[in-house]
Amino acid sequence: MLEKNDNQILESIKRGEPKVLEKLYDDIRQPFLVWASQLYQCETEDAVEIYQKAYTILYMNVRNGKLTSLTSSVKTYLFSIGKNLFREKFRNKHNRLVNIDDVSNTTSFNAEVDAHVLDAYESTHQKELVRKLLAEIGDPCSTLLELMFIKGYSAEAVVREMNYSDERVVRKRKSLCLKKMREMVAERNDSNLR
Repeated sequence: MLEKNDNQILESIKRGEPKVLEKLYDDIRQPFLVWASQLYQCETEDAVEIYQKAYTILYMNVRNGKLTSLTSSVKTYLFSIGKNLFREKFRNKHNRLVNIDDVSNTTSFNAEVDAHVLDAYESTHQKELVRKLLAEIGDPCSTLLELMFIKGYSAEAVVREMNYSDERVVRKRKSLCLKKMREMVAERNDSNLR
């Protein structure tokens, strides 16, 4: 992966080094997608969506100072967030929690779970920051992101809800909105450093 150790990667993310962010995103993306599709037997689109959510949570936790050091690798931390997001997705979808240990094909990844992953994800501070960003980003981004990430709508459901022409439009708009939100977070952190 990168030539830096994982805690140095966290420092680079905190400083907002774009090359480190891009390299980290690209290096872990494919192993995550393979792991997710094998373990959860999901479509590539769902695996990509969970990966993007997990990566955003990692990024926000580092930039907000909630994650300053790791007891595992960055990859393990990211996969752990993904595991929790998949559990939440299945819980919401089927109104029950799927027992991951019962799913076959778990040999592709067997990571330890950082104890503070769930705490960081569920923290009130994090949720409040997301609410503020959604209010600042404005429509249609705030509505689209809320439907997909907070209410758990699929791209197909968002097409119906927001009267878009098809799912490609939703995916493109979501990508642009997430990019805009990342820029807002970066600007906010840059202004806090001054």
